[in-house]
Amino acid sequence: MILLNILILIFFVIVWIISKNYNKDDIQKLNKNEHKLVAFYPLGLFLMDKLRIDKNKDSHHLEEPLRALYVGNQLDYIKKMYLCNKVVITVLIIFLANFFALLSNFQAITNKQLLDGKYLQRPGYENGSKSVELKVNVSDKDSTILEEDMELDLEEKHYTKKELNQKFEYAKKYIDNRILNKNESSEKIISDLNFISRIPDTGLAVTWTTGDNNIIDAKGTLHNEVLDEELLIWVTAHISYENYSEEYTRYFKVLPKQYTREELTRKKLTDALNEANEQSKTKDRLTLPDSINKLHISWAEREDKTGWLLLPFGIVLAYIMFKLMDRDLYDKVEKRNREMLLDYPEIINKFTLLVGAGMSLSNAWSKITRDYKEKGAKTRYAYEEMNITYGELTLGTSEITAYERFGRRVKLIPYLRFSSLLAQNVKKGSSELLRQLELEAAEAFEERKELAKRMGEEAGTKLLVPMMLMLIIVLVIILIPAFISLQL
Repeated sequence: MILLNILILIFFVIVWIISKNYNKDDIQKLNKNEHKLVAFYPLGLFLMDKLRIDKNKDSHHLEEPLRALYVGNQLDYIKKMYLCNKVVITVLIIFLANFFALLSNFQAITNKQLLDGKYLQRPGYENGSKSVELKVNVSDKDSTILEEDMELDLEEKHYTKKELNQKFEYAKKYIDNRILNKNESSEKIISDLNFISRIPDTGLAVTWTTGDNNIIDAKGTLHNEVLDEELLIWVTAHISYENYSEEYTRYFKVLPKQYTREELTRKKLTDALNEANEQSKTKDRLTLPDSINKLHISWAEREDKTGWLLLPFGIVLAYIMFKLMDRDLYDKVEKRNREMLLDYPEIINKFTLLVGAGMSLSNAWSKITRDYKEKGAKTRYAYEEMNITYGELTLGTSEITAYERFGRRVKLIPYLRFSSLLAQNVKKGSSELLRQLELEAAEAFEERKELAKRMGEEAGTKLLVPMMLMLIIVLVIILIPAFISLQL
């Protein structure tokens, strides 16, 4: 897997180097504030050209919303940069997923505990014991007898022994509170005992011996399949640290129970591990047993599969992001439409006043557009569309054509009515134009009130979930103390 991660990384680097100066002239025209990832656009444009993404028929549906949002800009260029941005985000997601997958796989290799299939490296002096997760396979010539995950506690390498003074009475009480595990009492042992290996916050270690290791082993595992009747057995906890120790003995009555071959094999394996551990305490390595009672044992370290999952996850995430980015585009178009509908009453009122003051249609249009440009206010889509029409009129386009184009570009019913009204007046002339504009202004005002009402309702709906969460929190704050007081 690491090889695949490295190859993908090398591929990205090579493509990055090849495409570093690709289409630089087109990229320099971009607004750096709007295109945050412009540094990666050469790579995106290179991949687009090689994969012919901008030629894909699936991208045609983007043209109308892009034309509506980027008024007066060259559509092919805007579409190309939009697709480039999508490609860049997709590629970066895959690159990051591959990078983290490489780190994860590399970490899994460098942190390997099992050496040469049978050695475990001990921790250094005073580093404490560590837990190693292994996969064990016990088999004979014909079949596998035991195959499972096992957690092995590997003690630190001992250098010198020091006397430890601790409260052993606390350790005994701690053992009493936990040794029964799921058993009801010491007079009825039917499941494993809890043989703890350390006393928390004291530094005390605990090892165990029993009256019959074939019945209760040093791990507390119960092997009672050979019993025909109850058996009283002693268990001794050896509480120690270095050369200072104390014994604590208790008696338990074990009830008969059936015992499987797998469980018996597990017990023998545990005994062999304990023996190997005791024999190699002062050595750098613990040699794991390779056989027990003519049964072959093979060891393997549990494989960390995080790196295998990260890259596919990144690819899926990149694909989803590539598809979802168009939703953001359509959301922007929706905001543009709402903005234009909100601006419409203001525009129609201005136009009505100017026409009523004696201006011609083209002069009124020109006046509104110039005032907008002179104010230098925030960009408004409706006025930008009017500015395009103003430019067409200035270049000699007929008023009828210019007004009709305006309506077709905006594609909103109020603006279509407005453009149609102006075009009809230019074609046929009408003494009722001012009255029609006044009626249109009144209707536009009513439509704006309805739109504002709908927007308020939508905002209220969005606030409903946070309000419900706040209500639940308040109820919890009030009810919990009430329940506590009732219980007292």
